[in-house]
Amino acid sequence: MATGDATEVGCISTSLQEQVDLTTPLTRKFGRFSRTLLKAILLVATLTFVAGVLRGRGAEEMFDGAVALAVGAIPEELPAIVTITLAIGVNRMARRRAIIRKLPAVEALGSTTVICSDKTGTLTQNRMTVQHLYGGGELLAIEELWPANGSFSNVALQETVLAGLLCNDARPSSQEGLVGDPTETALLVAARSVGIDRQEALKRHPRRDAILFESEQQFMATLHGSEQILLKGSVEGGAAALQPPARRRRPAPGPRSQRHRGGCGGDGGLG
Repeated sequence: MATGDATEVGCISTSLQEQVDLTTPLTRKFGRFSRTLLKAILLVATLTFVAGVLRGRGAEEMFDGAVALAVGAIPEELPAIVTITLAIGVNRMARRRAIIRKLPAVEALGSTTVICSDKTGTLTQNRMTVQHLYGGGELLAIEELWPANGSFSNVALQETVLAGLLCNDARPSSQEGLVGDPTETALLVAARSVGIDRQEALKRHPRRDAILFESEQQFMATLHGSEQILLKGSVEGGAAALQPPARRRRPAPGPRSQRHRGGCGGDGGLG
């Protein structure tokens, strides 16, 4: 057991607050170039000073000349040129719907040859997917139900998928595909993948009322017919909602990734 910063969520919060210096191939090359240029300028200034003194010039005069040579040799416009070049790259990336927060990241992105990402699309497409279904004491991967055509040997699994479909505010769109919260769109995709038609399900189980999701309560509930209530949310929020009013306690607000986790219909849950 752990609390506070010792938990996994606490570690994530701590890592987000840490300041990390962003080093890219360009910044490293720029640093090496600056050090090499500084050494060359100091060497030339020193040789100029020594050569002038050996030829009979005054040491004070040659020192002023060496300092003036060193100052004049420093390319003061170089940082401004690099910044302008990176800003142009940020503008071009913005036109392609890619927002860059730090300028050096543009150059790092341009130097990338291999991109490793998750296959579920959470990072690349801002999408989530249902991987497993649990109901009636049975845990199955979503692939094991293809194609189910809306029929299941385990009734609890069927009710679980149907609950995720009905207790849901996401909707299909002809222009944008699926519109809604990533968790809810994942439930729609899971129901469609096992053969449950959304329109037919809504006709058979029309929604009469709903309790929308709130961060304080951590669940969403919908009423279908006169007796069927479907609830989707965190384990803590669902347990608190099922308590009698006299014993009901609001769960402590948790991270978004936990608040939207899971769903229940009948005696099942989504994972």
